Amino acid sequence: MARRERAVDPLAGPLEAFAYDLRKVRADAGNPTYRTLAKVAGYSATTLSEAAGGARKPTLDVVLAYVGACRGDCAYWRSRWEALPEPAATSPAVSELPVALSAEDAGLPSAGQAGSQVRDEAGAEADRTAGSPPVSADPAPPAATGWRRRRWRVLAPLAAVLLVATGGAIVLLQRKESNGCPRAVPHPVFAALTYGAGARVHTGAVRDAPVTTTIPGGCTVGFVGYCLGEKIHDNTGGSPDLRWFKLSDDRVIASGIVHGNPPPGLAPSHCTDDHPGPNAIALSVTGSHALQLSATGTGLEIVGFAALFDPDGDQPGERRWRQVAFTEKTADRPRFTARWTAVPAQDGKPVLVAAAACMGGDGPTGVVTARTVTGAGFPEATLAPADRASAAAAACSYPA
Repeated sequence: MARRERAVDPLAGPLEAFAYDLRKVRADAGNPTYRTLAKVAGYSATTLSEAAGGARKPTLDVVLAYVGACRGDCAYWRSRWEALPEPAATSPAVSELPVALSAEDAGLPSAGQAGSQVRDEAGAEADRTAGSPPVSADPAPPAATGWRRRRWRVLAPLAAVLLVATGGAIVLLQRKESNGCPRAVPHPVFAALTYGAGARVHTGAVRDAPVTTTIPGGCTVGFVGYCLGEKIHDNTGGSPDLRWFKLSDDRVIASGIVHGNPPPGLAPSHCTDDHPGPNAIALSVTGSHALQLSATGTGLEIVGFAALFDPDGDQPGERRWRQVAFTEKTADRPRFTARWTAVPAQDGKPVLVAAAACMGGDGPTGVVTARTVTGAGFPEATLAPADRASAAAAACSYPA
């Protein structure tokens, strides 16, 4: 049994209020387990749990991945994170402080020695001109050896080069932070988070389409819609996906390389090199206890299977659609099939099985069909609109 989360008091401070509201995002998404979120977010369940723990400020990447996996508003939570106060800086321990070499150890003259040397050399030149012995208020320092002077001549320009290079690196980092992410799309329909090495922007919904730019990781990108194109595999979950997210000028990014999905109910639209979506599906069932499920249809690339049953019968509300399999068409597997060991109904209601055309993980379509499991056969079942939506959502959920 999963441990109950530690209670967080939203009135205790801004960090606690942040964690409290972050947990509400997960609750609004149906309270998926952190292990389930981890498959979508690309971070471990422990990291996601700690982000909503209220003990320390999480990183922005983790917060946006958490919110994106819950289909929340990434732009809003970016502003919430930026408003959080930074944790108080702690002084490093003495053993961790950098060790500074003395001027003598580095072979360089100290400040006093350098000043004395300048004064002595200037005085010596003046005395040589006047023909009198040198006079100095300070005692003469030991003469610097030749090798030490040579080291100073080498180290001085090297130090200057390092300072210039360090300053240039800082400028480049600041430039990347301020200009690396694209400008916000006017009136975006949804947003997603780039991660890792970033996301390539294509001119069409196929991986061979020209790449116009690469958006760095850690950018929250707004999209005006999505289209269906070449199937790719999600970088974190490994599941197939047909969706390509559209920028304002019809450039597209593959769904599988960013964190986030379109809102439920949003239909695909047209883009360059797009593919037609599925429009028909049929389900056949054979067997008695171990059932063989097989789907055929038009325009199918990804098919999910689900079953409606109550495994216990003594817990009201447990009867629901549960995913059986998540399949895709490949060169060596051109058919969509799955095996499922039928669970007898404990509540007296019939068990139903369904097949749905999917666009990807958490990408159901309205193309779904179902059959009833009976001792005499598997007649086609007529589903109400709400049941059709529930069956498709379960069948097309991210595979466990």
